Amino acid sequence: MRDSERYLAQAETVMRMAARADSPAEREVYLNIAEGWRRLAAEVLRNEPPLEPGDYGRLEREARSFSPRS
Repeated sequence: MRDSERYLAQAETVMRMAARADSPAEREVYLNIAEGWRRLAAEVLRNEPPLEPGDYGRLEREARSFSPRS
């Protein structure tokens, strides 16, 4: 998994946490963290080299770097 994809996955995980937040303040904290992950992903994406044709199969096989709670 490329760094930009990993960071976007982190943002998605934090968004799910925001949806389950107990208070508006807690939700806002999670939303701010998710936005930070999105910004980081965008920055990394601008600097990542383009994928080569052989990279696509590797991306599908790589395991996630974290285990989000459901």
